[in-house]
Amino acid sequence: MRQRASVLAFGIAIALAGCDRQPETPSADAGAAVVAPATDLAVPAATPAPPAADAAAAGPARLDGYGPLILGATLDEVRAAWKEPLKGDVADDDCHALRPQGSQADDVILMIEGKRLVRYDVRNDRTVAPGGGKVGMSLGQLQTLYPDRGDLTPHKYDEKGHNLRVRPAAEGGALINFEINGDGTVTAWRVGKTPQVDYVEGCS
Repeated sequence: MRQRASVLAFGIAIALAGCDRQPETPSADAGAAVVAPATDLAVPAATPAPPAADAAAAGPARLDGYGPLILGATLDEVRAAWKEPLKGDVADDDCHALRPQGSQADDVILMIEGKRLVRYDVRNDRTVAPGGGKVGMSLGQLQTLYPDRGDLTPHKYDEKGHNLRVRPAAEGGALINFEINGDGTVTAWRVGKTPQVDYVEGCS
């Protein structure tokens, strides 16, 4: 009887010892296993910026200027930024046209009024307008490129022609005006702010 009591007491002692056991601390490996799935849910990295070559391919024409020139720049700033001679005189604050010389002679016409750059005109098919339009395109192509802000107006001198006047995305911004002949083909375009962008005869 005494032996049976001893065995029972020993069993109780072992059970009590098991109750005092502390929970195991997760190992570093176990923690990593829990965190790892969250890594798969991380936000993807931002799309890389396009190569600089793509930006350069856009050409010199912008809504805020042309090449090194900014709309609103003074005559002195225009001459300094262009670096090469510009053909034309600006004797007063009236409207005057300046043209590059040499290899860029037919690239662009710069309109100066109040002795500031207020507009530029392009009549070649090499230079792309802001947004993708260019000389030689059809009216349909232009309307695809500028679907929301393009207003079609009659051409002053061509009964079958039109102008597509592209309004600025933000108030006070520059406009683009595409001249379209009776065959529906772009013959020239210009960028500037009002009222100068709407001078049909340029500085004439």
